[in-house]
Amino acid sequence: MTIDVNYFENSINIPNEKVTVIEIENKKYFYRFVKDLNLFQLGDKCEEISFFENEKELTSVNIQIIFDYFNFNFDSKKNSTDIQKNIISNIDEKSLYELSQLYKKMNNILSKVLINIDLPLDIKQEFELETFIKMLKVSILEKNDLLENLLLLIDIERILKTNKLTVFVNLKQYLNKDELIELYKYAIYNNVNIMLVDSQAYGPTLDYEKKILIDNNLDEFVL
Repeated sequence: MTIDVNYFENSINIPNEKVTVIEIENKKYFYRFVKDLNLFQLGDKCEEISFFENEKELTSVNIQIIFDYFNFNFDSKKNSTDIQKNIISNIDEKSLYELSQLYKKMNNILSKVLINIDLPLDIKQEFELETFIKMLKVSILEKNDLLENLLLLIDIERILKTNKLTVFVNLKQYLNKDELIELYKYAIYNNVNIMLVDSQAYGPTLDYEKKILIDNNLDEFVL
């Protein structure tokens, strides 16, 4: 996948074997680029940025941008919906039958309770798998360690395939060299596209990085 940014000299290539890192020392440029990416995340049109795959422009691109490394919100509405769909797709005939029988037992128990209530109450008798799964409120457990949460985020993308690209903003402020390389290797191994955008330069290129550096004078260097 390739990203063309109107105000960048070079196209941004998202290779399968490396992680693209963009370090922008010019604060206004940094803010502009992250703001435009965020428009895509929100589903708004942004004429400054275009996404391409196999030289064809993508008309619709789902991306996510991570700013907050203290609240990952794994149980967002979008994630919950996708997880429920994934669970339903993995339920076999035997499990489906057992769940429907369990639902009948629950209805029978509750029906006996309703008899004692002097109101015209009714229970929906028909078993609906989607409603039943939603009732269980399955959730993803957040970890206590930043790197573990980032690896979990990669796992979520690998399984649900919700987004074309995950962008981490100023992540290098929170991870050391070894942790970054571990994250890169995990994302590459699982075929999940990630990109780092930072508001300062961090020196030499790390293993598994493909870097674009934009200095204060807006000069670009591909490293």
